[in-house]
Amino acid sequence: MHINSIGQGSDLVLVHGWSMHSSVWSPLLELLSEHFRCHLVDLPGHGQSDWHEGDFELSILLAKLAEALPEKAIWLGWSLGGQVSLAMAKHYPDKVKKLIMLAANPCFVQTDDWPCAMPPEVFETFSASLAEDQQQTLQRFIMLQAKGANQPRQVIKQLSEQLAQQHEPHPQALQAGLECLANWDFRDALKTVECPVQLILAENDHLIPVSLVEYVQKLQPKLRIDVMTGLGHAPFISQPQQCQLVIEQFIHE
Repeated sequence: MHINSIGQGSDLVLVHGWSMHSSVWSPLLELLSEHFRCHLVDLPGHGQSDWHEGDFELSILLAKLAEALPEKAIWLGWSLGGQVSLAMAKHYPDKVKKLIMLAANPCFVQTDDWPCAMPPEVFETFSASLAEDQQQTLQRFIMLQAKGANQPRQVIKQLSEQLAQQHEPHPQALQAGLECLANWDFRDALKTVECPVQLILAENDHLIPVSLVEYVQKLQPKLRIDVMTGLGHAPFISQPQQCQLVIEQFIHE
């Protein structure tokens, strides 16, 4: 697994979302690396990380991350990366000093008792389109992430450029990532995790609804929740300085 470390200070692990790679953090990295030693993870089959069958099996993925990354780090995970980071905090508590979930849902797809997530029929349609046309599906996903942002064209441009910088993700890695989003349910992990946790949501996110707030508060009353107004699924691209401030306020609490 490819991990690039930049900057000086306390250890901060950054885990990207589905279909992207660690360069997506560039706007935020310029700010955070002034104060933190940032460890940029490329998930299996993404960016510069190779793909092997089974790499997204949770126990295998977490073991590889635990081996490669420092103890007592702050973990910042975006979307799918937020779920990965939450699972790390649960299964490897010595690794995670504080946890920041950015535009992430402990259970990504709706269930009868978890309506604050993506409708299963929408998810299934999206999954089917990946098998038919990967490139078109990735572009559609970029549009979804930009939707609701105060400057959607800027977000589309930056995400498209970041995706083009590396080889496209491995098709099996993309499929495995979608299976994780469909099947992972880390609500119990959020309920029982012992480290301080921050959830950053975006008001206009079309993938992670802001209605999530009332449900996660019931699971974890100590959770710090910040909602960024006027932004979509990638707030750290639209407003990196504002995002940095929200993150660092939590870290320095």
